[in-house]
Amino acid sequence: MLIEHIGDHNIIAVIGLCKNAGKTTTMCRLIQELDGTPIALTSVGRDGETTDLVTGTEKPEIWVTRGTLFGTARGLLPLCDVTIEVSDITDCFTPLGIVGVFRALSDGYIQLAGPSSVAQLGPLCRQFADLGAQRILIDGAAGRKSLAGAGKESCAILCVGASLDPSMEKTVAETVHACSLFATPNPAGKLAQALEDIPDRFALFTPDGDPLPLELTQAELPNWNTLPRQDCVLWMDGGVTTPLRKTLSRRGFPITLAVPDATHFLCDRSSTETFYRRGGRFLIRRTIDIAAVAANPWSAYGHHYHEEDFLAALRDNLSVPVVNVKECAK
Repeated sequence: MLIEHIGDHNIIAVIGLCKNAGKTTTMCRLIQELDGTPIALTSVGRDGETTDLVTGTEKPEIWVTRGTLFGTARGLLPLCDVTIEVSDITDCFTPLGIVGVFRALSDGYIQLAGPSSVAQLGPLCRQFADLGAQRILIDGAAGRKSLAGAGKESCAILCVGASLDPSMEKTVAETVHACSLFATPNPAGKLAQALEDIPDRFALFTPDGDPLPLELTQAELPNWNTLPRQDCVLWMDGGVTTPLRKTLSRRGFPITLAVPDATHFLCDRSSTETFYRRGGRFLIRRTIDIAAVAANPWSAYGHHYHEEDFLAALRDNLSVPVVNVKECAK
């Protein structure tokens, strides 16, 4: 069961390394296991339709019971077959209309399309809680790990599968890489105090936490060429991308990147390994737990993995629980 792995976390973000990794299937299993608990649902993509509008592949529908809260765009309401009560309206706008908070007054299928940023997810989660939701489930878009950090009470379930790559070994390696980023250490001592609730998007410190001058460009980005030729700590309240990682790897001096949490790491495994080899380090201000890895040996593109081999490889290389998405579908 999945519920035994999420503990007391109130917000559970189901995130994936690729499309068709089994995110919606995993969330539907959580909905079943939380039967009798007041829950709320939303998605940072579009979910609940029978066919993926991008890949044309079959997708699982989302069945909810009476009393379930959900946040979705107004344009999807005609496609929901539950009786609906309008509970609240948000200030989030999507191509499918404004996002509202609705309560299902009957059992049935729903479709979800909610906020697309962490800044919007936080207020929506508070609205859910104010309306009585005890558990909030967020279906994340493919590769959008940054949306796991919707609140301090959140944990993540990471979905991985054969749709990522024909090579099972590469998929396992990418999963290990993602989990290792979530296990990045926290700052300590004076540096931890300096990074606590820092309001700036960028800031520079010595390893001991003393502030250093940081020159910004007209675009309000650091001028990478003027960083001091010494070991330093760069605070970033934003996504750490592959191009940025490569830029900092070439500077010739060690640097530590500090971010709010591991969901801000949006770079690939290769650039990360190069960054490490050249003396780079990472720190995260807040730890988000990966409660479990949900494995999907089936690929939407035809290259499936042997189920038992895939599960065994993940379990041999990870310290977090690994569950079978195919079992989640039962």
